[in-house]
Amino acid sequence: MTEQMVVALVALVLGGWIVRPLLERRRGLGSPPVDRRTADLLEEKQSVYRSIVDLEMDHEMGKMEDDDYLQLRQQSKAEALGILHELGGKSSPESDQQTLEDEIRAARARMHRQ
Repeated sequence: MTEQMVVALVALVLGGWIVRPLLERRRGLGSPPVDRRTADLLEEKQSVYRSIVDLEMDHEMGKMEDDDYLQLRQQSKAEALGILHELGGKSSPESDQQTLEDEIRAARARMHRQ
């Protein structure tokens, strides 16, 4: 069961990576990002948040065992925290966790509106 969840998570991330160029073209040129690395990190962060929300939905629907859900969510949160730090977040672990949960909540709200 854990292997299936890991494969599903990897598939979601790869799917987002594959679709990203198509979405960027649709958005138009707009204002250029500060730099390519920052833009990539922001996109990666959103992808991780989408994965976390997908995990939550799978867990709520009973598609995933509690232990698998907790393990995968913790791994995804650790990845998201790493991205936040790389983006320049220099704050306390408590505020990092709060920022992370706030951003996951916002990602969840965006996905439910779509």
